[in-house]
Amino acid sequence: MALYSWLRGKLLPDQSSDRERQLEKSIGHRFRNRALLTQALTHRSLTDLPDENLERLEFLGDAILEQIVSVHLFSQNPTASEGDLTTSRSALVNKDFLAEAGEAIELHKYLLVESGVRLDDHKVRRNLVGDATESLIGALFLDGGLETARRFIHSRIIDRSLIVAGIVNYKGQLIELCHQRGLGKPRFQLLQTRGPEHDKQFVVQVRVGQQTFRRAESDTKKAAEQAAAQLALNELI
Repeated sequence: MALYSWLRGKLLPDQSSDRERQLEKSIGHRFRNRALLTQALTHRSLTDLPDENLERLEFLGDAILEQIVSVHLFSQNPTASEGDLTTSRSALVNKDFLAEAGEAIELHKYLLVESGVRLDDHKVRRNLVGDATESLIGALFLDGGLETARRFIHSRIIDRSLIVAGIVNYKGQLIELCHQRGLGKPRFQLLQTRGPEHDKQFVVQVRVGQQTFRRAESDTKKAAEQAAAQLALNELI
């Protein structure tokens, strides 16, 4: 395992730095302690040293995720029972949804695994991405504090879950607001579709009258439209 550490530090510094900077851009946080990010992406197949693979950070990230989601659900659902809150929390912190959130930022492309690990196997990849999403949360917490972790959890997990489930219909809200203000019907423009068939990304932008709002991107056209509508609402309200 010492050989692994030496190779990682001596032979691949530029490649690792470039890859990690790309991920930092996707998540909107630049790590002060880059070793935390590397550890969050390192699978046990490469090293079983607890301070070099993702498992300890995964443990921490799981606890932080549960706390942030619990506080959010408690504050947003004042009449919900304990059972209802627990059910809602389980839907957000389960590995399947965490894998979807991780896939949305292409986390699988940055994982450091032994060559025998089959990342091309859909089930294997989703399991690893789900674990790495939690370890990334742990790394964000240690590097930037609770607020940094909270922003990531809200933007990549909580907000995404509401859009996917259709719980918050930002598109409908935007249409209603434009009608109330006499602004005309908002127009949703698909700017770009990129990626292979099994992993497409859709880029959508909203126009209201002559005003154009920030573009949004997601793995379905519907989710991208909802995200774009939310960005427009944030500017109009």
